[in-house]
Amino acid sequence: MAGAYVLNDPFFTLVYDKFSESLVYDALGIRHPRTILLPGRNGTEDVSEIVAPPDWSGIEAAVGFPCILKPVDGYAWQDVFRVPDLTTLQALYESLKNKRNLIVQELVSWTAYYRAFCVSARDVLIVRWIPRPFDMGEYSLPAAGELGAAEGVILQKTVELNAAFRLDFNAVEWCITADGTPVVIDSLNEVPDVRREKLPAAAWDWTVGRLAACVREKLAAGARNRILSDPGSLPG
Repeated sequence: MAGAYVLNDPFFTLVYDKFSESLVYDALGIRHPRTILLPGRNGTEDVSEIVAPPDWSGIEAAVGFPCILKPVDGYAWQDVFRVPDLTTLQALYESLKNKRNLIVQELVSWTAYYRAFCVSARDVLIVRWIPRPFDMGEYSLPAAGELGAAEGVILQKTVELNAAFRLDFNAVEWCITADGTPVVIDSLNEVPDVRREKLPAAAWDWTVGRLAACVREKLAAGARNRILSDPGSLPG
């Protein structure tokens, strides 16, 4: 309120979760896993008369099995499950519904997986990533031309997503299907995994250099985050 600029404005990023992200994908014409939000439990009020239980047959028809169950606000692989069948899905839902709001997602079969680091909703670097839980994922630089036609889509849509989310620095996760289609998996990593020991040296230098340039740009421009008393203003 006093006039600071906070990178990745937390007052804006707090309004998004993994379900609302999917609505943004639809608006931007981005392929993503079919996603269904499961009803959670209200710990203070009985809402059973206005909130229907999950339509399990409809869910099975929409996403199929195996599928992915995860918290709508999940982070770092916590409570993320690859679910083989409906019985397992129902049991997991019953065990988690009192503490987490959950989504069910189509399991996308992919041939390659990438993280697209984006700075200032403008500069994008695509890095190959092997997704593994417990901080065991591995990064490498893609070969020239490796992504084919998908590269242009990823570059363009990553910029559009970061502009929509008003993010100064982000990492968008994409996978490539067998027919070469890019599919977004996760698009809101407002504290991206950037460590010297994990990233290839060239990717580390690019990321740190672009982020430092972003900070200098904001400082030189006297940038301020949007506040409620300044409706309609653009970030920065």
